[in-house]
Amino acid sequence: MIVNDFKPVVNKHMLVFAHLKSSHFSPIINYIKICMYQMSVSMDNQQNIAKLKDIPDCDILVLPEMWNCPYHNDALKAAYLRHDESLEALKETARTNKIWIVAGSICTNKYNRCYILNSDGDIVCSYDKTHLFEFHNKQDYCENEVFVPGNHLQCFDTPWGKCGILLCYDIRFPEVSRILAQNGAQILFCPAAFNEQATKKHWKLFTQTRALENEVFLCGVAPAKYTYKNYTSGGHSILVDGFGNIVVELGEEETCKVVDIDLNDIDKVRKRMPYWKVRRNDLYELKEIKNEDNSNQ
Repeated sequence: MIVNDFKPVVNKHMLVFAHLKSSHFSPIINYIKICMYQMSVSMDNQQNIAKLKDIPDCDILVLPEMWNCPYHNDALKAAYLRHDESLEALKETARTNKIWIVAGSICTNKYNRCYILNSDGDIVCSYDKTHLFEFHNKQDYCENEVFVPGNHLQCFDTPWGKCGILLCYDIRFPEVSRILAQNGAQILFCPAAFNEQATKKHWKLFTQTRALENEVFLCGVAPAKYTYKNYTSGGHSILVDGFGNIVVELGEEETCKVVDIDLNDIDKVRKRMPYWKVRRNDLYELKEIKNEDNSNQ
């Protein structure tokens, strides 16, 4: 795995792709360059959008949860007004840079939604956060004052392999990650906006645990440290491998980090530590419940 800071990198995929294409096989490329954009978020959405103009060379760009609006209910209640201009900016960024985007999340009229865009700027699928954050202490906070929960889980296929998507608080529920892994995901993307205190106490613990117990890469991207009213974000975006090892952990400042990973590493981990073979499916079962309301796009 290689970490890059904005330096041009020779595309190792070209020869592999050409060989597979000439052999009449559907090309599955195992090396992938992930750009983790730990963005500082502003109330001025034009400032947020402007930061999408200068993206380093990568295959997939990953943005934080609510990259276009401070994560506070007072701001989120009107954030749906930013939806259309933010989505158009994402499409243009994908088309211009010929990259896929795991688009953090933006506010629709009632959902905390992550769009997945391909390199043509088309929406491949979307995922609405299924577990809404709720916390009761000296100051209560309930995300359901702004959003309603989504009703489906989401994997998606890419030229490099199958991926799954979580949003922030979802990572505290192990069933979600396990079902996505059962459905074939080799990378779990988790755009998040943990506050500063939760980042210090829980963020690294959850990301390493979910990666280790499912033997997948987990890429968690958070906003850079900023404060809006009584909310302060924690930064520390992180990429963890299938053994639970931290490949990259950022600090608190705004930055982009490009990381090369090899999805062949997942097969190596699972052969060395065969959780999936040893699991007792005769004793327990975990499955996704699908119904007519599951808008699995």
